[in-house]
Amino acid sequence: MLAVVLALFFYTMTDILVWQRIFEYHRLVEYADMYHTGWFVSLAGYATIGLILLWGQWKDCLYYLVALVVGAFSGLEDVLYYVLDGRPMPASLPWLSSNPMIGSVTRSGVLTSVFFWVGVLLALYVALYWLERKPQIPSLPDTPPTGGEASAKPQGL
Repeated sequence: MLAVVLALFFYTMTDILVWQRIFEYHRLVEYADMYHTGWFVSLAGYATIGLILLWGQWKDCLYYLVALVVGAFSGLEDVLYYVLDGRPMPASLPWLSSNPMIGSVTRSGVLTSVFFWVGVLLALYVALYWLERKPQIPSLPDTPPTGGEASAKPQGL
């Protein structure tokens, strides 16, 4: 979970620094499609690095990948964008209108989406890590030990 939080933090900070400080500041919004391609490549890089580091732990890999994608596309990254930048979230976020994970592009709609998807991630976490099957204790054999097995037990001093 820490890896997801860190990846989303740095992913969002990169979004703020590149989009806002370069593209918006220099009025380069006509290059938004190119920017978004780089944004997806960046997300793919975070996902790949996380999967490589967590390789061999299938639950960790699954949770990391799902949580990173949900965090990036559920509206959470957009909320973090404004929180980390110290600006109020606008009343409408129209660039999210084609996102199937977000029902409404209003501030309250995006926040509702974020709470819903964070709830889904918490449920997935519980399902993966807290609801593990407890190992069954092997049953003892029904027949008593025979011959040499009984004599192999150490005798008291």
